[in-house]
Amino acid sequence: MQLSVWKSWFYKKRHSNKANSMYIVEKGPAIPEEIRGVIDRFFFTYNHFKGARSLQTDTFIKEVFYATKQDPKDQRSIEEMEAYIQQKNVHRLRLKSYVVDEYLSIGEKVCMIGVTREFSNNQRNRVLYFLIKEDQSWRFHHIARSHHGTVLDKFQVNEQTGFVVGNDKAALLFLTHSGSADASTFILGDYVHVEGYLEVEQEVSSQLYYRIVRMNRVH
Repeated sequence: MQLSVWKSWFYKKRHSNKANSMYIVEKGPAIPEEIRGVIDRFFFTYNHFKGARSLQTDTFIKEVFYATKQDPKDQRSIEEMEAYIQQKNVHRLRLKSYVVDEYLSIGEKVCMIGVTREFSNNQRNRVLYFLIKEDQSWRFHHIARSHHGTVLDKFQVNEQTGFVVGNDKAALLFLTHSGSADASTFILGDYVHVEGYLEVEQEVSSQLYYRIVRMNRVH
């Protein structure tokens, strides 16, 4: 899926839902009820990864697994990946609240949401989720993470353009199609905010890399 989409983020006041110990948005972006129900069910089972299995595609589980394991050579089954993530989540911070502040319909069977998440240590981050409709059911398909840094390297791999974004201590590899606007817009030394999902369906090298969803120069 090659996407280059831009939309203003909607920041709304959060209100506590005491029954579920989660925040909800009183007035957020307009989301179809069918999709809103899937989103709510996903986050209410967030701290028990296996509880949301019916709401996740195999691709989504692979992305979470490799982001956690950081070993592209690990070829476990989907069930083994799921069990590994579940075990790791026991020792992780718990999700305290979430706010859906962006929604974009990309087609009849694909949509994107932006979610600000807060964890038990009061740390917050923002991610993009892509949902697809399969067999009449909506499922979480991609998680695109947000990353800030300097373009340290730019290179070509067949018909794709790669960016190494970060600093001299830590950096991530991002790829996009060479014909995209991102490939021609950004150069070495640019300080950027980039969002992308871990590519697990095709292998360009033995290294983990992220597929760019959108990229913006930070001034």
